[in-house]
Amino acid sequence: MTQSLAPRLLGAKVKRVEDPRFLLGKARYIDDMVRPGMLHAAFLRSPIPHGNVRSVDVGPALAMERVRAALTGRDIATKVKPIVCDSTFEGFKSSNYHAIALDKVRYVGEALAIVAADTRYIAEDAIEMIEFDIDELGPVASIAAATREGAPLLHEHWGDNFFIEDLLEAGDVESAFRDAHGVFEINVSNQRHSGIPLETRGVIAEFDSDGVLTMWSATQIPHMVRTGMADCLEVPEHKIRVIAPDVGGGFGPKGHLFPEELAVCQLAIETGRPIKWIEDRREHMLSTFHAREHYHRVKVAYTEEGVVTALDATIEVDCGAYSIYPWTAAMDVEMGLVMLPGPYKIRNFRCEAQSVATNKCPFGAYRGVARTAVCFSIERIMDQVANKVGLDPVEVRRRNLIRSDEFPYMSITGMEYDSGSLIESLDKVCDEADYKAMRQFQEEARSEGRMVGIGVSVFTEQTAPPADKGLPLNFSWDAATVRMDPSGKVVVQVGTHSHGQGHETTLAQIVADELELPLADVRIAFGDTESTPNGIGTFASRSAVVAGSASYLAAVSVKENLTERAAHLLEASVEDVEVKAGRISVKGAPEQSVSIAEVARISYHHPELLDPSMEPLLEAVATYNAGPGTYANSAQIALIEVDAETGKFKILRYLVVEDCGQMINPTIVDGQVHGGIAQGLGGALFEELIYDDEGQLLTTTFLDYLMPGATDIPNIEVSHLVTPSAFVPNGIKGMGEGGAVAPGAVLACAIEDAIKPIGEVFVDRTPLTPERVVRFIEAASSGGGVE
Repeated sequence: MTQSLAPRLLGAKVKRVEDPRFLLGKARYIDDMVRPGMLHAAFLRSPIPHGNVRSVDVGPALAMERVRAALTGRDIATKVKPIVCDSTFEGFKSSNYHAIALDKVRYVGEALAIVAADTRYIAEDAIEMIEFDIDELGPVASIAAATREGAPLLHEHWGDNFFIEDLLEAGDVESAFRDAHGVFEINVSNQRHSGIPLETRGVIAEFDSDGVLTMWSATQIPHMVRTGMADCLEVPEHKIRVIAPDVGGGFGPKGHLFPEELAVCQLAIETGRPIKWIEDRREHMLSTFHAREHYHRVKVAYTEEGVVTALDATIEVDCGAYSIYPWTAAMDVEMGLVMLPGPYKIRNFRCEAQSVATNKCPFGAYRGVARTAVCFSIERIMDQVANKVGLDPVEVRRRNLIRSDEFPYMSITGMEYDSGSLIESLDKVCDEADYKAMRQFQEEARSEGRMVGIGVSVFTEQTAPPADKGLPLNFSWDAATVRMDPSGKVVVQVGTHSHGQGHETTLAQIVADELELPLADVRIAFGDTESTPNGIGTFASRSAVVAGSASYLAAVSVKENLTERAAHLLEASVEDVEVKAGRISVKGAPEQSVSIAEVARISYHHPELLDPSMEPLLEAVATYNAGPGTYANSAQIALIEVDAETGKFKILRYLVVEDCGQMINPTIVDGQVHGGIAQGLGGALFEELIYDDEGQLLTTTFLDYLMPGATDIPNIEVSHLVTPSAFVPNGIKGMGEGGAVAPGAVLACAIEDAIKPIGEVFVDRTPLTPERVVRFIEAASSGGGVE
């Protein structure tokens, strides 16, 4: 269902108001900050993946000139509690994640000590002087190693290496398989990688004489970090202030409480001096939480008409050494478990999901949690069904997708899809691509011996997720304060954080639109727990929904207060006045009016002119709870050409249809789509965090960990449908993660399609490197199968 955009600012292509600050180099990041008397910190990190810590001697480091302090795990063991992130899912096993390793190290890169010196250079030299002794234990660097009988245990009291094992079963799986026209099984995997922001992690901590701890951190979740700090440090929450200034990219990895933050804070407390730590890129690769490593086995039942009737799946996720705050080590497996059916009407489902502990960096959030993996699996399934029943892949998807008239739709896994345009999005992206002509081009190219393929994907994007996801806290809500000053200008304070999403523009559009003010009269403030309402943060495509709706509801309250005051001043009833273009007037008599600025000035400076029942303040606080969440959806299609000799392929066209409900700002939506697809292509083609069998990370620099450059990203053709959410004010849905979800699936389908004239092959994994594509081609030439 396509609807026209709302008038005025909501839905307008407004230029981002924050851009001049960044383009002119006036943004202020952690590393731009200097505090009086500040020291610089560096961490000694374990080169051993698994071992018992016998001793760590910082004496030689402390003997160096201009080295001011050093701490080990034993120094702070009674002062800093470990991070314990438990889950409400039954059977989940939590872990003690110390700010500095205490008795045991569990991955290469885990901190063994922290040193503070007058300069970072001296601090780095000092950590080289620290002496340590670790009794090495056998590492478990893979799921297979961690789950074999007699495997070394990361957390001995567990008795095994599973964070959680879960099972979801719905419908009649056995009957569906017994009655199926055909049955097959796939095994697929997605490699370990992560969001790699331009700015690495950074922290400055300062403890003042009043006992107030202030931490500046490049974080996406300042309020949740403050709560975690209060839980772990001997400082009450009302004496902790977290400030997140400009952040140079988040993408999920910066949405956690990190042990390094606790260690830097404790060092500031003990020295009484500000401490600064900026992570280097090698540290980031080793110690900033990883993501994406999924292994799926899925058995599929289908009808002669190409309709999938049942899935019987196993999901395994390598979650590294610890459960991370606040998402837990259950995050990916549980999201994968409930989202595997995706946008398709599959009514019989069984899935066993396992989160496995290994001697790797812990596993955290990254743009599109688990959905990249489940999208890869379900779209690979749809192509296999198409091959087996002899139908076009687009037609098979159309036969399985949820129809628009079936929304709200309760999935077989219990997810409530509020609305969507799945078939319409698929049809639109095919129309925009001229799918028939694309297939004709493919046939002509094949007749010339060229390998041309087409891949397609359709998916739902869960945005502003609901609360009941096994987390230790409820993150379905957020808050906003709308405050009008005596001049009639507005400041909106929100608990979310903006680090590329454009909140300074989009949230201002929502509030200015409701208050009938120019965009320049509204300013958005965020990132300081001292001055913003308690909120949850920015992640999971939630801010437009929860912060946007909270801002809107607070603006509605302020508008009601304005109209009451204006009606009193105009000697009219509230029902007889209207707000329009910065003025409040009597309906039908525009000459009887007063400006919003005049009403604000009277409210604050001459409240005696108001009714005695009216408060002077023009301010409102509102919260918004997203309830079951809301779902955006998208369809993507790619046309590629493969070089059979080198395995390289060129993306000739890449098209997207995005439906995120009522768009606040279509230009910003398109920017998020482009950025998401660029990251998705990075994961599909290049990026991989590789460990050897001994638990050593082999990809610690950009020489080893490859990322896409500008020339690797094709022209992306974006178009839209608008299906407003029935659950959310203004019909808004989130969409920040969607672009990253599908590229791996799209390109895998396209590569397999391109190879098809040579022989049958199943493209079963990413990244789709040239070497791997050559192996797929060789497998097809030699009789099919997988590489």
